[in-house]
Formats: sequence, C-alpha cells, structure tokens
Amino acid sequence: MKSEEIKNLIVRSFSEKKNSHAFLFFTNNIARCVQDVTEIIRQVNCLKDGSVDCDCNICNTIRQETNPDVISLSPDGKEIKTNQVLEIIHRFSSKPLISKYSSYLIIGADKMNDGASNKMLKFLEEPEGNIVGFYITDRVSGILPTIKSRCELYTFNYGIDSIYDLLNITEEDYQSFYSETINLVSKLNNTPKFLLMADSKKIAQKERVEIEKILNLIKRMYIIKYESITLEKYVDHEDIQEVLEVIMTKDIKIIVKRINLLDNIINEFKTNVNKELFINKLFLSWE
Repeated sequence: MKSEEIKNLIVRSFSEKKNSHAFLFFTNNIARCVQDVTEIIRQVNCLKDGSVDCDCNICNTIRQETNPDVISLSPDGKEIKTNQVLEIIHRFSSKPLISKYSSYLIIGADKMNDGASNKMLKFLEEPEGNIVGFYITDRVSGILPTIKSRCELYTFNYGIDSIYDLLNITEEDYQSFYSETINLVSKLNNTPKFLLMADSKKIAQKERVEIEKILNLIKRMYIIKYESITLEKYVDHEDIQEVLEVIMTKDIKIIVKRINLLDNIINEFKTNVNKELFINKLFLSWE
C-alpha cells in the first residue's frame, strides 16, 4: 500500500470513529515519514475539511510546530530517556487545549531505553480516547514486542524515483523552497560574507518552520553531493544534476565540514530566538 493510501485510510478511520489509539510506522526514510505522519495529525484535527491549504488555527499551529496538543520526541543523545516519556504523560494528563486529540510522535522509537519503553507500555495499556500515539522507526526489531502488539503497524517505503524522493521533501515544499534554496547554495559558494548578510534579513522574515525546511534542504543537497563523489550515486538521475552542479567544490573534507555545520545549526536553531542573528552566524561560519 502506498503512503498516500495509508494516510487516507488512517484519516478516514478517525472520521468514522474507528481509529486506533496508537500507530507504528516502519520506514526507510524517517524524515519523510515524520512529514506524512504530521500531515495525518493535521487532517484529523483540522477544524474544517482538512484540505492542503486550510488556514484554520489548528492547521497553522501544527505547521508552525506551536500546537500545544502535539508533542514530538527524538533521541536525547543516543536514546530516548524515561524523563522524555514522562513529559508526554504529564502534558497529556488533561484534555487537549485546542485540538480534537492530544497527539505524540516518537521519532526513532526503537531508541527508547528500558525505562522509557516500560513507562510508554504502561501508558499504552490505559489508553485515553482523545490521546493518539505515532511511533516511527527504521528498525522494528528494536521495539518492545508488547508495545508493538498494541499498535496498528504500517510500512512507509519511499523510493528514489522522483526529485521529491531524492531531496526528502514533499511536492508542496519543493514548489515553495527549491528554487530559493538552489539560489542560496549558489551564493554560499563564493559570495563575500558581507553581501550574504543582506540576504539574512529576507530569510529571517520567514516562519521558523520554513527556515528549518530550507536549512534541511541545503543539508540534503550536500549529502547528495557527498554520496555522488564517494559512492558514485545518482549518475542516472537527471533531475538531481542541478544540485550536483550548484555545489562547486569536490573537496570531501569541505563537504563533510559543511554537512556537520548545517546539522549543528539546525539543532541550535530550534532554541535560538533571534532568527536574523542566527542566520548571520551560519553565513559567518561557512567556509
């Protein structure tokens, strides 16, 4: 079953009041799966008809990652810890504030340590009707069997047939950010830093979630460049040639350094208040 069919099936189960309280997604692409699961959460909580361009308060807050009824957990270091799971349990001890459901995403669910897994199992054993969990993993064998047995299991396999698959983005994000990101990557090649600073004001005007998408797209482009050089991948993919050409350097050390810089910048950006100052930091740190 294709990802779109799975998404529609799950959304329909909520409209028919036949939904599960927990879903486990096995995937070969964590980032893409998170996007699809977030879209499911948006549609089932939408105040209107769930359309792609809906601008209701619920849809907007979910897109901007500010919805108080949606929690996303990722490994803290190498694992998901007990205190992270306890945060979900504490936050969801009362009814949703603005949404129909309280929804939580466990990204990399196979990385829950023993304490976190046991706390989550107890949480699953006493399900509340308005709390829904979404577990995402690329290693099902790492999930506690008793947790797995309490979830509906789906597989989200993503190929590399299209430019969207190669870049790990949706078609909508491709239309919104690709050209702008390609232009920015081109400027990063050899534009003096003081000229780059002029672009920081324009970028900082965007929503935080949009800036994160652009930064993640740049990182993905550099990973593609790295894989094309070291693994000789993408030779037959004409759609990706623009990405390979816009990153002019073939120096592996520089490419790896930039990937690591982008990774650190993306993580820091989540807690950085001043968007323009943060973007300037990226430009100043760029080699």
